[in-house]
Amino acid sequence: MRNSAQEHDYDPNFVSKSEQKRAMERLQAIGEQLAELPAGQLKKLPISEELRDALLFLPTLKSNEAKRRHKQLIGKLMRHEDEDALLQALNQRKQPNLERQLSLWVDRLISQGESALQEALRQFPAAERHPLRQALRAALYEKEHTPEESKAKLRLFTYLREAVLLSQG
Repeated sequence: MRNSAQEHDYDPNFVSKSEQKRAMERLQAIGEQLAELPAGQLKKLPISEELRDALLFLPTLKSNEAKRRHKQLIGKLMRHEDEDALLQALNQRKQPNLERQLSLWVDRLISQGESALQEALRQFPAAERHPLRQALRAALYEKEHTPEESKAKLRLFTYLREAVLLSQG
């Protein structure tokens, strides 16, 4: 009989509480960068009206505690948005050729596996070793076991987008 700690070793979709917290912090940081965009650019993004209003309201707050709580609200609202589309839109504004570079990195990581991981960590300073390795292992696992385009590969791509955006911000 296996205990729960052993079971998640075999589940590529397992996410620890610590990783969930880090993901929430990343969403808040992305939300902060979105709040810095002008209102005209925010209107062009594929986000809900509620999130758009929250992003426009953030710069008007004066109290640090109010800003902190509002950033948490923005992070919570961002859970329901298409994170991949938001990251793509933000990164395209900052670096137009980035999508192609990231695509090459994802392909390289999948083809070379763990050997390319260290170089990727140097290339993307905001990336953390453990989540990147988890995303890579899930992509490799799905590549072996499913013939169609994998969701894990998309998650790896999204994680690298986040790392680029957070290292610039």
